[in-house]
Amino acid sequence: MSLVQNHFIGYFFHEKNDLWQTVISLRSSFSEAIYITDEHTISEAKTNLNDIQIEVMSSDDIALREQVVRAKPVISSLQDKIKEFLPEQLVIFIEMTWAVRTPSGDIYLREFHEAFQVFLTQFPTTIVCLYNESILLDEQLMLSLNSHPYIYAGNEYIENPYYLPPNILQKNQIKLRFNYRLNKLIPERKAFSNQIAEVSQEDKSDYPLQKTFSSPIAQTNEGRWKIRCLGELRIRRENGELIEWNTKAGSTRKLKTLFAFLLIRGDRGASTEELADLLWPNADSTDQAVNRLYHAIRYLRLILEGEKAEKQKSAFITHQGSHYYLRLPYDSWIDLPMFQELCFKGNQHLKENNLEQVKICYESAERLYTGDLFNDIPQKYIDNNENDWLWSKRFWYREMYHKLLYSLANINRQLGNLALSIKYCDKVLAEDPSLEAAHREKLLSLAASQRFDALHRQYRIYCESLKKFNLGQPSEDMRKLYLNLSRKN
Repeated sequence: MSLVQNHFIGYFFHEKNDLWQTVISLRSSFSEAIYITDEHTISEAKTNLNDIQIEVMSSDDIALREQVVRAKPVISSLQDKIKEFLPEQLVIFIEMTWAVRTPSGDIYLREFHEAFQVFLTQFPTTIVCLYNESILLDEQLMLSLNSHPYIYAGNEYIENPYYLPPNILQKNQIKLRFNYRLNKLIPERKAFSNQIAEVSQEDKSDYPLQKTFSSPIAQTNEGRWKIRCLGELRIRRENGELIEWNTKAGSTRKLKTLFAFLLIRGDRGASTEELADLLWPNADSTDQAVNRLYHAIRYLRLILEGEKAEKQKSAFITHQGSHYYLRLPYDSWIDLPMFQELCFKGNQHLKENNLEQVKICYESAERLYTGDLFNDIPQKYIDNNENDWLWSKRFWYREMYHKLLYSLANINRQLGNLALSIKYCDKVLAEDPSLEAAHREKLLSLAASQRFDALHRQYRIYCESLKKFNLGQPSEDMRKLYLNLSRKN
């Protein structure tokens, strides 16, 4: 199939050589071309594109490196940029690794796909999104596969059978997806499915579908929430509004603990007695604790429902039998899976010595970690020998964070960024002064910087930290490393 204008094309790749060859091949079909880098530097892209006639620019130039990335300023920047190329046939290549750099990149990726498609209806332009499968997260790849009408593969671009239009992709309505895909296979059935679609949303709301309590999805029309668990618990509605925890009555910390506990328990829920014991372990009686729990549940529902609180039964805190369940709006974003997957992907690249890819994954994960898991939950609700619902998880995520910090130190040392390597070592040692892996990296970076006075001082600090925490003598590996580095003085 030959290339034509106003197409939204996805290209998925593993090898960089495939990327450059594909861009060079596609470029030849257009009068003008722009290449927007993110994973690569501008000079690296120009070198690998063999100086073909193509304007190379950074993702930073079109607002894709902002702390909060949204589609509107990016589209505005693109519009300004392409004015000098129109009315020539133009293709824009975009490296999509920006989507893992910040939470907003992940949260609003769907918004970008939709905005790009609207953009293409207004300008004679083709956009080719370039997805590095080894860096993009699994859900991002699946979303992107569903978002492109055409996919480039095997030296041609083909119609994508898994494509879903934005108005269907953004809704959690399986029937809409079913009708769209079956209509593509059986065009004559389209009239029938259109008749079914004429049933109004108001009529549907009178007879909501019943879902089992194993589903975490709330029966609500509210859009996706953005939930930050690392650091203080924060929830934003789809419009960006931050859910306010302060109420005229009810303890904010108790309500946050209640939400966090139910979130972690997921579709298992939590019993009335379990929640009452968590929040009021020293109550005079079980009845008193359960009564207090009922009030806490009521206040939590008011907080989560917002303006709708008095108009309908709670969609987010449900009760069945003796258990309470937390239900979230469809497609809600939670930071924990993204943090974990970035750490795992980075570790995979580290094993293959793909340092630049590791750096992207680990730096993105570091930005996500704004503090320990639910660090505003009071310790008294965590120290429970019979119900370790949070302590072990918090410790596990903290260990992952420390590992990525000294791994970033290692990577930057290998790349020659010695000051940054030392900075990462200091950051992790400020939290865990006895962590041997971080001391090791700092010794190596100081030696590489020819800072031998600091090297000797750092080894003494390491030895003193072991004494302070009763951890014995320096390990044989550390002692040998120090001696070898000292000889280079």
